[in-house]
Amino acid sequence: MFEVKSFAKINLGLEILGKRDDGYHNLKTIFQTIDLCDIIEIEENQSGDIHLSGDDPIVDWDNRKTNTIFKAVEAIYKNYNVRQGFDILVKKRIPPGSGLGGGSSNAAMILLFLEHYFQLDIDPEDFIELAAGIGADVPFFFIGGTVLAQGIGEKMTPLQDAKEKHVDIVIPPITVSTGLIFSHFNLTSKPRKSKIDIFIKSKNARILENHLEEVTCELFPEVGMIKNKMSILGYELVLMSGSGSAVYGMAGLEEVHAAKSQSRSRQRFSRLRDSFPGARIAMARTVGRQNYLKGIGASPSGKASVFGADIRRFESSRPSK
Repeated sequence: MFEVKSFAKINLGLEILGKRDDGYHNLKTIFQTIDLCDIIEIEENQSGDIHLSGDDPIVDWDNRKTNTIFKAVEAIYKNYNVRQGFDILVKKRIPPGSGLGGGSSNAAMILLFLEHYFQLDIDPEDFIELAAGIGADVPFFFIGGTVLAQGIGEKMTPLQDAKEKHVDIVIPPITVSTGLIFSHFNLTSKPRKSKIDIFIKSKNARILENHLEEVTCELFPEVGMIKNKMSILGYELVLMSGSGSAVYGMAGLEEVHAAKSQSRSRQRFSRLRDSFPGARIAMARTVGRQNYLKGIGASPSGKASVFGADIRRFESSRPSK
């Protein structure tokens, strides 16, 4: 059986630049991997089919049209004329509908796994195009670290990894549909100066903003309430990730490691748990590109050696279906 880590992401700012003729929106954002991750267990079976299951009842594991893992498998099987039965079990730690990229990350890991399993040696540009057909931010999880994304998220420019940061995340018990948020989003005619461009030069995270926050908070007031309460706790940055529902507070590790600041960090986390008893509270850290690639069993040299000798494989006690 194979075991694959599937990491989450946060958005360091999200700016909507315009609407395209195909109905999608052009955007600018910075994706950043964090160490919150799902675990995907993959085992060969003799049925020739995919049996997908997971431990989060919110996810529709049987829906072959909408589940990103099924989409990833079908994309490989259809385009490269290969087939093998697998039992796939997902231990979800990234809540769905939270803006943390769990579904896209899962799809990317399955694509990488199958590319390695069948030794397909897919051209990188073709691989990115295949991934983008599943979801605009799926290709990001081939790269990890800190990445500037533009277009609908598929045009990516790897950036120098920022200093490792501590991230507290509050995820209310709601699922936010990205499609719903964008359907209610209205572009302003007033041009906005890109805060992301300023951040790339200045590294001042406090200026970053998410253009979707206003819409999400109108439709889901609890998201706005979370951000307001977190904003008074002294984080370097408090921002909604993606289209929500997760809101994160980011702080420098130098603050977390300092003696007085360790106490402040614990107090903040305790206040988060007390303030949002119905929400999930997670502690994470940002993950740079090298550590990310190592974490998913990839070589820093790139996709060609992804899931080589470092991928964890072990005998399974779980019988095949």
